[in-house]
Amino acid sequence: MKVPYVALDSQWTDIRDEAMPLIDQVLSTGMYLEHDLISSLEENLASTIGVKEAVLVNSGTDALLMALLVLNVKRGDEVITVPNSFIASVAAISHVGANPVMVDVGPDHLIDVEKIEAAITLRTKAIMPVHLEGKVCDMKRIMEIASKHGLKVIEDAAQAFGSELSQIKAGAWGDISCFSLHPLKNLNACGDGGFIATNDTSIANRLRALRSHGQRERNNSEEFGFVSRFDSIQAAILTIRLKYVDSIIARRRVNATLYDSEFLVSKVVIPFVDPRVFHTYHLYVVEVKNRDLIKEELSKAGIDTRIHYPKLITEQNAYLNRYRDDNLSIPVALEQRNRILSLPIHHHLSEEQISYVAQTLRKFHD
Repeated sequence: MKVPYVALDSQWTDIRDEAMPLIDQVLSTGMYLEHDLISSLEENLASTIGVKEAVLVNSGTDALLMALLVLNVKRGDEVITVPNSFIASVAAISHVGANPVMVDVGPDHLIDVEKIEAAITLRTKAIMPVHLEGKVCDMKRIMEIASKHGLKVIEDAAQAFGSELSQIKAGAWGDISCFSLHPLKNLNACGDGGFIATNDTSIANRLRALRSHGQRERNNSEEFGFVSRFDSIQAAILTIRLKYVDSIIARRRVNATLYDSEFLVSKVVIPFVDPRVFHTYHLYVVEVKNRDLIKEELSKAGIDTRIHYPKLITEQNAYLNRYRDDNLSIPVALEQRNRILSLPIHHHLSEEQISYVAQTLRKFHD
């Protein structure tokens, strides 16, 4: 049996008939970058998360970079974050000249909040928790720590659209939050995309200028900005996909429950989830022994899996060539990166396919 990790072709088929007239409308107007669909989508995204403003940009990475800039994080400042994220989290910190300070993670793969305060120094400017896999960090505690020490909080919510902690959406906790609309996300564009969420209208207005060369009006740049505009065709596609994202998340949660039940009597370690968290399962990450061998055997059996991420940020040349931290202590993250394995979880999977994945994994693991 073949079990693909993703099914992007099927996702397009799901919405094609509904999306094509909207795409044709955009192309017919010639408003490829400034169509009203963009501002309408921003309003809907903000409403969905429960914040005042959402600003669309052309990637989750640009969202992080511009979020740091508008919070005045600059050269020599320190930003507390985690080593087990995608490289973009630390790349954005590096691009503004700040220094990442790594805090280890807990059994849920998220930042260990009990270790944050020990990492704070006089140079600390912000905390960047990363909501990995569709989970949400302990934002209540993080916001308490940030308030105590006068720090800004930037939520890296690239993998957590629709996720919640105590019925508050990921992205509605911090000073500013950043989302990715990459094709592999639960809410996904047909290409790169991202957005920034905030309750500060002045910040949102500055971000809208920054994404277009710092211009609030044509031919007048108030500051040097970027080319990070969001195009109207992607806005048309996302306008349709946003309508169905709740049902997509619901299906992924059902799939996760099916996996959980399959592994009840297994030695496979299923995702650890805080009971306060509404997990949207961007990823379904298990921990297994002999991970690389098992991944290879699953591939031979027709099962496509991924590793998020096989190397920590602190092990990559981009980090090693710029930063050195002889006191780095991240034993949990180091252990987890050798055991984690992402199983197919997309909403086009059948129960038969999920059972096949689980039984095959148990065959090679248990």
